[in-house]
Amino acid sequence: MNELLQRLDRAVLYAPEQDMWVRLEDDGLATIGATHLVAQHGQFMLFSPRPAGMTIARDRSLGVMETAKTAVAVHAPLTCEIVEVNPAVLVDVTLIEREPYGAGWLFRVRPTLAEEQAGLLDVEAYAQWLAPRLAEKMKPPIDHEVDLDVDPLRGW
Repeated sequence: MNELLQRLDRAVLYAPEQDMWVRLEDDGLATIGATHLVAQHGQFMLFSPRPAGMTIARDRSLGVMETAKTAVAVHAPLTCEIVEVNPAVLVDVTLIEREPYGAGWLFRVRPTLAEEQAGLLDVEAYAQWLAPRLAEKMKPPIDHEVDLDVDPLRGW
């Protein structure tokens, strides 16, 4: 499990509840992606983002990533306007798993509420927040064909 924490990118900020990372850019925009922990849901087969131009409130859906067994909502770590969706991920969704902090980024956005940025964590604070929760995050996604008693608090 410690190796999972060591894979965290030190150059980004983290939105812990959403399992997303944010890189604040010099031009006032931000790049958003899914952490490498999101890949634990299984191999992604489809990425369905909301289109550029939409304004999305924090914690609302930016889109959906789908595996063969589950759909994973991509929740906004900040209230923002979508400026760009990564065209490379639309063509090859496996980039999200292979290069989550690089070529597998998901969105370029314009943050609209600067005060929300204070809720993002640096890598040390995120690792500390994540450590006691890591075992739960590593559980496989619910197989709806087998597990009919779904716990909505598990987040899948």
